[in-house]
Amino acid sequence: MSSDPIQPVPPAPPDPTLPTPTGGRGRRTWIVVAIVVALVAVGGVIAAMALDEDDEEQPSLPIATGPTPPIGTTEPSTQPTGSTGSTGSTNPGCSGAPAPATLSDGTYFGFVESIDTGSDAMAFDLACFYTGQDANEQAAQRGDEVPVPNDVYIVNDNPATRDVPVDPGTELRLIDWNTCCEASPGAELDALATAVAQRDFVEIDGFRYAGSLSPYWVTIEDGRIVLIEEQFLP
Repeated sequence: MSSDPIQPVPPAPPDPTLPTPTGGRGRRTWIVVAIVVALVAVGGVIAAMALDEDDEEQPSLPIATGPTPPIGTTEPSTQPTGSTGSTGSTNPGCSGAPAPATLSDGTYFGFVESIDTGSDAMAFDLACFYTGQDANEQAAQRGDEVPVPNDVYIVNDNPATRDVPVDPGTELRLIDWNTCCEASPGAELDALATAVAQRDFVEIDGFRYAGSLSPYWVTIEDGRIVLIEEQFLP
């Protein structure tokens, strides 16, 4: 029997068609990273689509701008002296309806055409006194300047007059044009009648009347004029 030791059988050479194990772990790592990146990208796309859908479902909110204040709506400084008379929009005939032939009790704006102290009657011409936005609208309809000067616009489309009884003791709130422009004591009905007839400024007993050059507010009670207030126009 031979005394030579048994030699181990060498391993078979590797198959060249099979991938070598060298670098296999690194390749798997890159594959995992690529998959994660792909998943993150897909997730981002889905999230973006969801946001777009939310944006489409939510209506846009309107921006509150607030109303634009109309021009000249503040109280004018040309109110009747000591009066709370109404504006022309409430005067008979100023709202579109014909004015009545006889004026009922109330306060009216217009022009004094004559005062007959013998019969205690006044010929009164109704007119419309507008301020603020009403004044601008009326002026625009007639092609006049807008905004109107001094926030006042007077319309007198109908020159007809009405004879209204005047109480002999009627209260007068007139402007003494020697000391313009507030109502002053001392005015007399006879003197006012004279100034109206002369169609000019007239000074009587130290009081200067504008007569028919000014418009007036008259207050009627029990069918008679009991108050005459001069309207100052700047």
